Amino acid sequence: MPSYIESKEPQITLADGGSTEYSIVLAANATNSERTAARELVEYLWKVTGVAFEMVNESSIVKPEKKIFVGPTEYAVANGIRIDELDEEEWIIRTTESNLILTGGRPRGTLYAVYHFLEDIIGVHWWNPFEEHVPNKPYLYICNNLDFQDKPVLSYRDIYTLYGDDNGRFATRNRLNRQGDARISSEYGGYEMYGPPYHVHTFNRYIIAEEHFEDNPEWFALVNGKREVWQLCLTNEDLKSYFLGELKKNIQQSKENAERAGYPMPYIFNVSQNDSSGACECVNCRAVVEAEEAESGLILSFVNYLAEHIEDEYPNVYIDTLAYSWSMQPPKTIKPRDNVIIRLCNGRGGSNRQKPLTHPDNSEFRGLLDKWKSITKNLAIWEYSATYGDYADLPNPIIQTYPDYFRYYVKNNLRGVFMELQHSVIGDMRDLKVWITMKLLENPYLEYESLLLTFTEGFYGAAGKYIREYMKELEEAALAYGAKLHYFPTLEDHGYIDLDFAIKAIKIFETAEEAVKNDSTLLRRVRHARISLDR
Repeated sequence: MPSYIESKEPQITLADGGSTEYSIVLAANATNSERTAARELVEYLWKVTGVAFEMVNESSIVKPEKKIFVGPTEYAVANGIRIDELDEEEWIIRTTESNLILTGGRPRGTLYAVYHFLEDIIGVHWWNPFEEHVPNKPYLYICNNLDFQDKPVLSYRDIYTLYGDDNGRFATRNRLNRQGDARISSEYGGYEMYGPPYHVHTFNRYIIAEEHFEDNPEWFALVNGKREVWQLCLTNEDLKSYFLGELKKNIQQSKENAERAGYPMPYIFNVSQNDSSGACECVNCRAVVEAEEAESGLILSFVNYLAEHIEDEYPNVYIDTLAYSWSMQPPKTIKPRDNVIIRLCNGRGGSNRQKPLTHPDNSEFRGLLDKWKSITKNLAIWEYSATYGDYADLPNPIIQTYPDYFRYYVKNNLRGVFMELQHSVIGDMRDLKVWITMKLLENPYLEYESLLLTFTEGFYGAAGKYIREYMKELEEAALAYGAKLHYFPTLEDHGYIDLDFAIKAIKIFETAEEAVKNDSTLLRRVRHARISLDR
């Protein structure tokens, strides 16, 4: 990412103490998301300057002077921007003479140009779906030599799940292109959509036990000599044929629905194991597992069968599956077809999230990742920030390791990251972790300490330095204890939260609260930050 440094002698005056000579020009053929970009620019320039900037269509302007051009305008093209060659999330901020161009690829590039302009140059921040920082600048100047062009480093950026039902506004403002189960509407550029029935654990959504077990028990896994509903018998030919038919119905129905609604059809359809144990033990299934020396061989053989039988009819559709829990080990000989996506889950497999991915503690998971990467063109990661079990979301110092993880994924050309971050109220340092994660998913090469400083100073005010002190003490305590943190930790795993640390941490938070006691908003934020410690 570029750094934005204002000139000592700014040349373009966007607002001059309550007035402006500038108007916002929208491309004549603007899409829904580009119109949103222009509206967002109007709204936040008003919040920043107190000036109502007029928005006009490009076809109505007489002179292209003192204008902010938004979207694929003719003016942008005339100034050498080849918009049709931009990636869908590529964005450009450029000044030309007395004008400013904010544009990008479709569907999200122009949105990102506007949001980067507001955030990186003007100083607006969206901390969570409900709270923001807007600077007061009635006199607003920008340099006359801005020229930035960029795009997200990771192509798939997803947090499960954000809070706030805002059609994807908060996610898009911070450049996520998916937000778990919640839809990002077309006004915010849409998102990388999964088709029905769901984006994960879909065996039991395709083959519903209540509807099929009585008539077709052989479709279900044989466990300890008995048919059980936990998983499926993936070598059963009748099951494979029926499953393929249901998959094609979902794809075709999604295509027709998208055409009627005027938005792109989903191009990823998930076929993955249920969230339980109980893989099939029948002779045929075990033969595949034994030959491949991995449970994933059985699943991938089934997924490849489906992928092969849809690729001619639906050449742009991918089948997505998991390498998860008991299926993390790659198969010996079977390789995913080119229209198959593997999502490798970093939950089990010896991971220690308190240490960087490149640390020896994480050699087992790193080895799994490298093996999968060597056999597939399409590998994504399912990460965990939340913890689960009886001791879910106790103080958990892992956010500082994210740059190392995400940079490793970029280095290995992975498609992107799905971050499981639940527990929207009780989650450990929830607001901070979400915001920093979003920034690092867009660009893992940003400096963590700089992001931490920006958020803590902006969100906690005078208490920010104490929040950073607490986080440093927590990290050092975990390191000294030799903590090994994964997504189902035991009480012993949290042994760094001993009496000495608890007393020290409580005193830090008491000092933080004292620093903002006269600001109810900042006090609430600090008290929310200590929820995990209090629990």
